[in-house]
Amino acid sequence: MLISRLQRIFAWTAGSLLLVAFNSLVWLATMPLRRRSRRVFIALLVTVLFLNWLVPDGDRRSDTAAGAVSLDYSYGLVSWEFENFFAKWGHRAWTALPWTPTSEADRRRALDRYVVLVDELREAKDLLSGAISENGPGRGKISDARAEVDRLIAERDSLRDGIEEFLEQAVADALRSDAVDLVSSFVWPPVDFRIDSPPKLLVTSPRDVIRRDEDVLIDPDISVEDIRRIESELAELEDVSAIVLQTGGLASYPTVIPTTGLKRLLNVAAHEWLHAYLVFNPLGRAYFDGGDIRSMNETLADIFGREVGLRVYSEITGEPYVAPTRPETAVSNIVSPELPDDTGTSDDVADPDAFDFNRFMVETRSRTDELLEEGSIDAAEAYMESRRVELLDHGHTIRKINQAYFAFHGTYAESPSSTSPIARYLWDLREQVETVGELVKLLRPLGTYREFEQLLVERGIELEESE
Repeated sequence: MLISRLQRIFAWTAGSLLLVAFNSLVWLATMPLRRRSRRVFIALLVTVLFLNWLVPDGDRRSDTAAGAVSLDYSYGLVSWEFENFFAKWGHRAWTALPWTPTSEADRRRALDRYVVLVDELREAKDLLSGAISENGPGRGKISDARAEVDRLIAERDSLRDGIEEFLEQAVADALRSDAVDLVSSFVWPPVDFRIDSPPKLLVTSPRDVIRRDEDVLIDPDISVEDIRRIESELAELEDVSAIVLQTGGLASYPTVIPTTGLKRLLNVAAHEWLHAYLVFNPLGRAYFDGGDIRSMNETLADIFGREVGLRVYSEITGEPYVAPTRPETAVSNIVSPELPDDTGTSDDVADPDAFDFNRFMVETRSRTDELLEEGSIDAAEAYMESRRVELLDHGHTIRKINQAYFAFHGTYAESPSSTSPIARYLWDLREQVETVGELVKLLRPLGTYREFEQLLVERGIELEESE
């Protein structure tokens, strides 16, 4: 009886506080509005709150095998959007009020603390992983390590609103600059990102060919044991190759950016913003067709994000800007492991005995494709595993290499796991134009890969023969 009475008191108190908060928000937002406009605003606010309550776990459909197997670990994108979109814009509205000012100096101090906090959080997570993996470490050691991780994440969350607004403005300024030359005074969509934990991604591929078939967003906190179970179930029940990988960011809105160093953070922020920008153009809308056009989108975003990110980093830190250079993987002969390394990307003579990760992965992908074309699926899978083990001897830890691994990484044409010439084509175009913004303008009207090839021919770029 006492517990029931306390529960009713708690529910009444919580409900009263929520009602007060709701009425306060309505009063603050509708002061300048007329009666009819105020009613429309209240109706919209009630609708948003209802939808937020209705879909707390996001989209939990399971109309595919991969979706069904991973249903309990799916990423709640809808609920994440509701929570973060309104939280960010609510904070922005709050700080715009005359009695809650936030200076640029405050935000720079917060950014300085964030830069240090990233390293502290990385070390704390390493200590937690070490404590969990030890034999009999004791509950106290694990609890202390987890408490320290939680404390640092809470501090990050308390800082990120101001940091995000400061960096978003810096990225927007770069987009408007003559050096980038993509937009004028109005940046659309607005640069808007959230420093958080990006989701993982479940990727599937047929076993007899490397092809990216299905993607499912996965909760970033899923355990390694559950990851392995999902991959094994798909392999056993559906006879497909599956892998769960960590994404570097997510082009939601606001976009999700990992808690990482400032230089990489700005790179990812510009990369993901370009995806949002391209959705309003044929190239971005064609992303969902998959295949080469998706690879075009991702590789263009890589080039754009790296260059814009470095420009913003230079503006913030005062370090000289150094333009990105064409990577070895964007040279045509990188896809032929038999050829000598004479790409001309470096003035230094390479040590022939030194381990080259890029060339190792090119060789692995090439040989895997050969085995699959021969129909030797089991031999190809055994070969990929042997190459993964060999990488361990060179200090490269990759949990799994399979068809799905290559299908995912092959989307990014600058990756050594890709056999696509798209990176070379895009870099050839980049060297023909003055700014990276001009490159985007050149490509954004293209809705098919065929149109891209026609553009290359018009620009005098030689196409590689398809096998």
